[in-house]
Amino acid sequence: MIDQNKVLTRGNCFKLLAACFYEPNRDLFVEEQVCNNLKDLLNGWASGAAKAASDMNLGLISADQAQLSIDHASLFVGPFELIAAPYGSVHLEKNRQVMGDSTIGVLRSYQDAGLSVEAKEPPDHIAIELEFMYYLCTKEAEAISDAQWEEVAKYRDLQRNFFQTYLQWIPHFCDAIRQGTDNQFYTSLADCLSRFMVTCEQYYAKQAENAA
Repeated sequence: MIDQNKVLTRGNCFKLLAACFYEPNRDLFVEEQVCNNLKDLLNGWASGAAKAASDMNLGLISADQAQLSIDHASLFVGPFELIAAPYGSVHLEKNRQVMGDSTIGVLRSYQDAGLSVEAKEPPDHIAIELEFMYYLCTKEAEAISDAQWEEVAKYRDLQRNFFQTYLQWIPHFCDAIRQGTDNQFYTSLADCLSRFMVTCEQYYAKQAENAA
């Protein structure tokens, strides 16, 4: 029996993690309890990452908006060389280029799922890719609710293929964050995401075995 709640939990983890890589709004994050909500979700899906989410909250509370914005820009935006480039192609392509062949593959995955992406960032930006996984989880959960089992299998396969093909750069990206800043919010975010990815890796690998 497929547990719809677990699918939704996994999807919401992707969604909240994605939000943390956009331009930070400290007061909004605190008001919306982003880190605490993420911690609660992770306790039900990837408990090893829950403590890191709690540490994210501590870092958020102790930070001021100006420093948070400065560290975000230094890591992910520039204007100088990015400490932790948030684009998959930079990590997946041999010449570390933006908008490489892997980016085209990512865009094709979005199109195969019925999406057209219009964003100021390249389609393989970390936040957009994590939001895509959230979308696929949501569509799987909807299909479960409607007992549309072919659609369930379709969106599950799309998740697994995208994760295993295009998200393998994220552990390296998380290492770059940890090495590039001492901001507790961002180092803990890197810990949280990397540990969440380990749980997802195990989950999708098991799915692949079951599908074989």
